[in-house]
Amino acid sequence: MKYAIFDFDGTLADSMVMWRSVGKTFLAQHGYPPLKYSKQSSNDTWEHDFLKAVNEQLGLDITYEYFFNWFSEYVTEQYAEHIPLKPTAYDFLEKLHSQGVKMCICSSTNREMMMPALERLDLLKFFQFTCHCNEFGKEKNDSSIFLYCMEKLGASCPAETAVFEDAFYAANTAAKAGFYTVGIFDITEPKNDKMKEICHQYITDYSLFDFNDFNK
Repeated sequence: MKYAIFDFDGTLADSMVMWRSVGKTFLAQHGYPPLKYSKQSSNDTWEHDFLKAVNEQLGLDITYEYFFNWFSEYVTEQYAEHIPLKPTAYDFLEKLHSQGVKMCICSSTNREMMMPALERLDLLKFFQFTCHCNEFGKEKNDSSIFLYCMEKLGASCPAETAVFEDAFYAANTAAKAGFYTVGIFDITEPKNDKMKEICHQYITDYSLFDFNDFNK
């Protein structure tokens, strides 16, 4: 296996707890009470959906521009100063890099938010490029984004390319498309049991990765 596509949040970076609490943090920082919120729409982004719930339940008129500016600054700061890598992830990337594996990051997170973390954690040297859903125009429930990354890395087919993901829906997309799929445990993923069923490997720590199977 000479090609690898990595998700970032929850796969390389231990950042999903931060993402899951962004809404609560916004409310707390602004002195607003907690509210009941669950995603209602498959069409809107979570930011639009969350802000709609805030305005309706609290009788406010917060603009999307205001919320998105706050959200962007908060998340970027977390990446720039606080978000750590998952245990043994750096050593794992270093080993793959030493073996000549060509790698990229494929993420739902905006480039501008993520880049400070990649720079601070000294990760850019490992990757050929980063691909972002908002720029590509497709989310990871569509295999075309994985196929695009595969081709850009230089691979000729999914079977010779590994995809590392912590989210079931994304890993399932990659598995169905024929990629060698590696599931990474994250505490925020509710379908970890299903991940074990669909992935070629499922690991709770990169030190447990089976290179013998990977290099067949």
